[in-house]
Amino acid sequence: MKKVILALFLVLNLFAFSFSRKLFSESGGSHDDEAALLELKSSFSDPNGVLSSWNPDSSNHCSWFGVSCNSDSRVVSLILRGCDEASRLHFSASSPCSSKLGGEISPAVGDLSEIRVLSLPFNDLVGQIPKKIRNLEKLEVLDLQGNSFTGEFNRIRVSNRGSDEKPNLSIRRLLAKFRKSLKVDPFSSNAARKLMSFNEEDEEEEASPSADHSSPSGKTKLYPIEIASIISASIIVFVLLVLVFFFVYSRKWKRNSQIQVAETKELKVFVDSSDSNSIPLTYEIIVRATNYFSNSNCIGHGGFGSTYKAEVTPNHVYAVKRLSVGRFQGDQQFHAEISALETVKHPNLVVLIGYHASETEMFLIYNYLSGGNLEDFIKERSKPALEWKVLHKIALDVARALAYLHEQCSPKVLHRDIKPSNILLDSKYNAYLSDFGLSKLLGTSQSHVTTGVAGTFGYVAPEYAMTCRVSEKADVYSYGIVVLELISDKRALDPSFSSHENGFNIVSWAHMMLSQGKAKDVFTNGLWESGPQDDLIEVLHLALKCTVDSLSIRPTMKQAVKLLKRIQPSRL
Repeated sequence: MKKVILALFLVLNLFAFSFSRKLFSESGGSHDDEAALLELKSSFSDPNGVLSSWNPDSSNHCSWFGVSCNSDSRVVSLILRGCDEASRLHFSASSPCSSKLGGEISPAVGDLSEIRVLSLPFNDLVGQIPKKIRNLEKLEVLDLQGNSFTGEFNRIRVSNRGSDEKPNLSIRRLLAKFRKSLKVDPFSSNAARKLMSFNEEDEEEEASPSADHSSPSGKTKLYPIEIASIISASIIVFVLLVLVFFFVYSRKWKRNSQIQVAETKELKVFVDSSDSNSIPLTYEIIVRATNYFSNSNCIGHGGFGSTYKAEVTPNHVYAVKRLSVGRFQGDQQFHAEISALETVKHPNLVVLIGYHASETEMFLIYNYLSGGNLEDFIKERSKPALEWKVLHKIALDVARALAYLHEQCSPKVLHRDIKPSNILLDSKYNAYLSDFGLSKLLGTSQSHVTTGVAGTFGYVAPEYAMTCRVSEKADVYSYGIVVLELISDKRALDPSFSSHENGFNIVSWAHMMLSQGKAKDVFTNGLWESGPQDDLIEVLHLALKCTVDSLSIRPTMKQAVKLLKRIQPSRL
């Protein structure tokens, strides 16, 4: 009877121990993987910011670049392929390479106990290959070719996968040998497999446990106090396991309820794929074309985020606006607002190619315009910037875009951040309004109270700044400021205004010049002498009328278009 009771409680303890190991491995394993990845990152040199997404404060480690996880958030694959002229021959478009890393491989890689694929080829990695890799029992593919490790392992590429989806025996033996002694004959750059020969006894020896020479004999007698201790300990262990079970799985349930599906790297593309000039776009292709959002590819900053140039091919260049995650209440709001933009199309609005939205990354993809933005155009003031025909065309193009947003979109779209840096140009000085898709959408009402003031200081209408009440007339005010900057040498809040009273801006300055009979001094140097002076005065009066305090006096953008068309010069 004693033996039966002992056997029952031993089985219970064994079950409890195994179950607790599983629980703790599920709760702590993913955290250990994240720590191992961060330690691995610290051992690399990363001049091009390939691992910029490896940030525990902004995302889960399973969404980091090059990392793939299973359903328990355990790392099963780490693929970071370096890229140079030689290595490009090894990888196709379906298996791309990224900018090179450098440094050494941290021994922490040996802590990724669930990893099956470890691929770090064609980087500038040096030093010794960590011996802890041999402890990765589930490793199937190890690709370290094209690096500069010391010793005989400078180019290694082994695989435990056979073509018939069964483990390849020779490769399995090679991996077993690699785990045991790390002595592997390196593969050539063409991945020619030359396996080191060794006796099968080595593998059998590794698999055979050493004999236990001290096995005591005889029977152990159990006393009642020992049985009571075993029972008490088993009850305590059982209660603790129940508590651990509810604690761990309650946390896991809560996490799964917050993140119902694994974050994907999908890209929504609006361009018709049947177009012969279009090319398939994916998340990886776009991000890689921006050089992983590096500063060298940054072409502008705005209130919603930064914009990067993404050259996929010489004939396919895009502008990617990376949004500041957290500006929206959630990706559902983001998807809802973006879906409304599919029907917002006008010749003077930038073309929305597609977008990506997840909890850790949001960006919009637009057509790239080679002429830069109007802010730089005004600063440079090259000869075309002095020609009345060019300046008139820009003013008319922007007015047409705003009239379309205000009059023809349902619901109407208010921009709320009109400024020169949000007006883009092509090589023929056609103007395009950008960032309109990030404005708040209005219904049928003429005004709307917002929760905060959007826009840039100096371009915001006074009634909007004071009351947070926005209407299309706020866009008209901002347009008037842009026109004044376009025709003059002054900025909205020019440094030369510092000698005047507080609140003195380009509007106050233009009114002052008119009242003093110096209207011609408003215009940029040479424009008054070369341009039609009557038309210049009309445009000046239009800009000032757009910026009056009374909303009822400000014209609509439709009226502004009508006036500009009436004084339109001959075509370029």
